[in-house]
Amino acid sequence: MKTRDAEIVFISRMNDPDELKCQQQTTTVVQGKVGESGSSLYLVFSAKIADVGQADYTIRVGGNEALILRKGALPMRQPLMVGQIVAGTYDTAYGRMETKAAAETIDSIIDASGDSGSIRIVYALSIQGQSVGKMVLDYHYKVSL
Repeated sequence: MKTRDAEIVFISRMNDPDELKCQQQTTTVVQGKVGESGSSLYLVFSAKIADVGQADYTIRVGGNEALILRKGALPMRQPLMVGQIVAGTYDTAYGRMETKAAAETIDSIIDASGDSGSIRIVYALSIQGQSVGKMVLDYHYKVSL
């Protein structure tokens, strides 16, 4: 897969399962890579997780499916499919925990030049059977020239 350097703006929102308001929001701007392989779009970047450490992310989106991989601090593997509940894993200092996610939205838009685009992933997440809320992940990228 051929990749290109890009600036990636990553906005993560977690909405409380019992309320409509946003419980937690973070915005991160990082240098990373963007690539395409087959019908999938990939974003690869590293970011610091507050109070935990550095993590390496790979986000793959294609059609109604996505995969979120995080290595380093708090490793996670969460496959996603619109309209289905899919199992994943989340590693903490206390051990590996099972996740389940039900994706509502998986969208990607690439501009005509292919030099910028965005990804939106919206899913309900539970860890060890407990709902933690709705995750709204927005990724905006612009290829570095």
